Amino acid sequence: AANPVPQIYRMRLFAKNPTAAKSRFWYFLHQMDKMKKSTGEVLAVNEIREKNRRIAKNYGVTIRYNSRSGTHNMYKEFRDITVCGAIEQMYCDMAGRHRARKSSIQIRDAKIVKAGVRAEKRSSPDEDVEAVRSVNLKQFLNSKVAFPLAHRIPRPTHRRYRTTFKANRPSTFFS
Repeated sequence: AANPVPQIYRMRLFAKNPTAAKSRFWYFLHQMDKMKKSTGEVLAVNEIREKNRRIAKNYGVTIRYNSRSGTHNMYKEFRDITVCGAIEQMYCDMAGRHRARKSSIQIRDAKIVKAGVRAEKRSSPDEDVEAVRSVNLKQFLNSKVAFPLAHRIPRPTHRRYRTTFKANRPSTFFS
């Protein structure tokens, strides 16, 4: 007796391709509910793209991972133009700092975190708005942040001024 109105589950997963996403979907669904691939059906797999890829945003990622000593919960913040880029940074960071493999990391939540002190002032006490906690990210929140252009190579203005050999070495440091 099949259920005429079956329960529908929706998950946001990070995977390289739709096949890996379906596999992770069934893995997590089996943890949540007593359900497996043969008793269910995947309705759709959609790639979520960023609306605006030109603006850098702060992302807060809540994860759970298995290490050699046990299971740990963790919250990390990253700055990127897309949520997928922030997740990729998280995987690299976890591999470098904690020797955690991709398969042992479960992403609980990935959300945009408001920037700095203004976010704390703007939010009312009853509203749950998170501001950036990471000291590493706070240094980029200043609107007057500047990056030095240390090694600039002067290029010829036109093709006819280009030569294979130069009479003197170019000066690449401009103060």
